[in-house]
Amino acid sequence: MIVLGIDASSDAAAVGIVADGVLLCEYTLNNGKNHSVKLLPMVEAVLLKTGITFPEIDAYACGVGPGSFTGVRIGVATIKGFAQSYQKPVVPISSLQILAENISEYSGLRVPCVHARCDELYCAAYNRAGEAVLSPSVMTATELLQYLGDKPCMLCGDGTELLDGLGEQAAIAGKNAGVIRGGAVAELGYQLLLKEKQKHYSEVAPVYLRASQAEREYEARQNGQIIK
Repeated sequence: MIVLGIDASSDAAAVGIVADGVLLCEYTLNNGKNHSVKLLPMVEAVLLKTGITFPEIDAYACGVGPGSFTGVRIGVATIKGFAQSYQKPVVPISSLQILAENISEYSGLRVPCVHARCDELYCAAYNRAGEAVLSPSVMTATELLQYLGDKPCMLCGDGTELLDGLGEQAAIAGKNAGVIRGGAVAELGYQLLLKEKQKHYSEVAPVYLRASQAEREYEARQNGQIIK
């Protein structure tokens, strides 16, 4: 079973492909620019390197957010276009769960943590089995620290820069652990496909968790408020 996965929710554009759970090829471009221009050539390169064609792909996996609103839309729209063209299923995956795969060897609580602007964080928590014990959420740094308390945990992602006062049993992974990998998207997609977590492409949608800046400004104007 061949699964192609992509994620464009962060500064990194990521593409990977697995066959029967074995990673064949992955590309991760972490320059924070031009996902709309770079993503398709990355997909083409992965297929060229592996010799796999679109008709041979059994399913697609996609990071659906949270993250950059524009990036999430680019990633989801790209995968839905492929899936519709070849009538294949899609496995939608939280981009936070994909990020947590970078610290999959840690036996305690794995906490991906991404800066969401406005002094807030996108975060979640996964146990050793990969189950979400804290669903993807938007929190302030204070709220996340209160949730973690003294739990044994490891955190990854650029949101860790906002955290001050972690418990003694908490650790922060290195900066490279904060970059979503193309292989992790495809590998997780394959695992979830075996658990029949796929969806029809028409059912797949971005997960933003919060309103966009434009939406919040519009609502504030309607209520006579001013957002700085």
